[in-house]
Amino acid sequence: MILFVEIIFIIFMLWMIFWQGSMLWAGIIGPPIVYSSYEGIRDAFKLAKLKQGETIIDLGCGNGRTLILAVKEFGAKGIGIDRSLFCILKARLNIYLSGESENIKIYFKPFEKASVEIKKSDVIYLYLWPSTLAKIESWLFEQIKPTTRVVSLAFKFAKKKPDSEIETMNLGMKMSVWLYTKK
Repeated sequence: MILFVEIIFIIFMLWMIFWQGSMLWAGIIGPPIVYSSYEGIRDAFKLAKLKQGETIIDLGCGNGRTLILAVKEFGAKGIGIDRSLFCILKARLNIYLSGESENIKIYFKPFEKASVEIKKSDVIYLYLWPSTLAKIESWLFEQIKPTTRVVSLAFKFAKKKPDSEIETMNLGMKMSVWLYTKK
């Protein structure tokens, strides 16, 4: 019995080291990982007029819950991109447990390597720090189709003028959501 407890403890400690190491590495190569609230996500999708059957991409998909909400409540298809291996594994587990594996695909890669997926999107959801938005702004708007809608929760692009803006609640605070198109 003691051996079993020791094995469980070792597995738990390895998982904790992997989790913390993955989050630390993601923070070193970019801003920290922060999850948005469901109210903010829903309002972003409503502003984007996300429709059934459309493809939504979440750049920085974290644990995948944004995509699960898009599929379950809006009938969309989802694609998630993230730079944290822990987040990718957590997202894949959450998506599997939600029963939406057929409708959501998750990829472990930098955003700049997601051109193929970006070009397929109808909506792009962003909850990214201003420094990250500044890095991808020009590249992102070169990649998207003329009909693609980009929604950004809490932070806006530095150069691109938004088409519209609404207020929402996110993490207990009033924040804005901005809608952008290629034009």
